[in-house]
Amino acid sequence: MKYRFAVEKEDYTDFASGRVLYSAPGTTGFPVRLASEIIQRAFAILSEQGQRGPYTIYDPCCGGGFLLATIGFLFPERVAELIASDVDGQALEIARKNLSLLTPEGLAARRRELEGFALAFGKESHQGALSSLERLQDLLGKRRIPFRCDLRDITDLGPFPVQDVDIIITDIPYGQLASWRGEGADPLDRLFANCRRALHSQGVLVVVANKGPKLLHSAFERREHFRLGKRQIAFFQPRQQ
Repeated sequence: MKYRFAVEKEDYTDFASGRVLYSAPGTTGFPVRLASEIIQRAFAILSEQGQRGPYTIYDPCCGGGFLLATIGFLFPERVAELIASDVDGQALEIARKNLSLLTPEGLAARRRELEGFALAFGKESHQGALSSLERLQDLLGKRRIPFRCDLRDITDLGPFPVQDVDIIITDIPYGQLASWRGEGADPLDRLFANCRRALHSQGVLVVVANKGPKLLHSAFERREHFRLGKRQIAFFQPRQQ
């Protein structure tokens, strides 16, 4: 895969999980350069169709919220709202803390926490984290990005309150899809069905997965697809009736 947008190899140390952004047990941080490339491709699809943003962006398998928080810091001027949901309540609490960093109050609280660690333990890593926080704050500027976090099973076909989203981007659980904690014999099909319900008619769905599953669904037209390492990334838009 050739990068079209995130063409420069930059130092993304400031985004390291557990440095300023909170880490969730059992989850890993999404590669920042890849996140930048993916979301800019989604922006480009919408922009070419006259949708200039800012955009409402939803991750229905958010884990600790690392991917959404990264997008918020990198492109704050292009984000109207971030919506996160997950079936794991513990991970969702970490996501709430990470997305709170996209507000002045959340960053201030994290600064106090890191200053307390630096004072108590005197580690160089805590001073480095404080420097990273300042740089992340510079990226955000004076912006406050609205967000919401909901405990929700994306494979549940019951009432689904998320609607009219511009972009859905999600890194689906790896391994056997049948081992998802959600219900249903075909969780991937249900994920697609609920994403169609949440997305507006000209929105963009981005699914990141390992190489195993076939990323296709009758409700969507696949716009782009590429592989990078152990991942495959597919971009979809709803089929017009």
